[in-house]
Amino acid sequence: MPLKVAEVRQIGASLGNDSINKGIIALIVAFGLVLAIMIGYYKFSGMLAVAALVLYMIYTLAMLAGFNAVLTLPGLAGFVLSIGIAVDANVLIFERIREELEQGKSVRLSIDEGFRHALSAIVDTSAATILSGMVLYQYGTGPVRGFAVTLVAGLVASLFTSIFVSKTFFLVWLNRARGTQTLSI
Repeated sequence: MPLKVAEVRQIGASLGNDSINKGIIALIVAFGLVLAIMIGYYKFSGMLAVAALVLYMIYTLAMLAGFNAVLTLPGLAGFVLSIGIAVDANVLIFERIREELEQGKSVRLSIDEGFRHALSAIVDTSAATILSGMVLYQYGTGPVRGFAVTLVAGLVASLFTSIFVSKTFFLVWLNRARGTQTLSI
C-alpha cells in the first residue's frame, strides 16, 4: 500500500507574533479585570492597591530590562502569574485589616496590625515560589528559563510593593486625613 500525504501545513514566524500579541491582550484584559474587582470590592483601599500594582508592574519590567530579558510568551505567563500573586498579597493584607477593624481597633492600629499579621504568609509563599522559580531556571531550558526569570522578578517586586509601598500609601493617606475614623475596605 503506497503512502499518501493527507495534509500539508506550513508554520512560519508569524505564529510566534500572533501568540505574543494574544498574550499581551490577555495581560491587558487580566489587569483590567483585577483593577475592576479590586476597586469594586475594596473601594478606596482597592485604589491604593491598584496604584501599588502599577508600580509593581513598572518595577518588574525594570528588573527584566536590567537582566536584558526578552518578554516572550512564557515570560508573559510568568508576568500574569506574578500579578496574581501580587494581588493575593494585597487581599491578605486587606482581610487582616478588616478583621482588626471588626475587633473595634482604630484605623491606624488596624492597618499596622493587618500588615504585621499578613507579613509571614506573604513572605512564606513568595519565598517558596522564588525557590521554585530558581529550580526551574537551574534545570529548565529556553522557555522555562524565561518563565522563571519573569516569575522571580515579579515576586521580588511584589514583595516590595505589597509590604512597603502599600503600607506607605496607607500611611500617607492617614497623615493627610487627620482624625479619620473609618477606612473604606
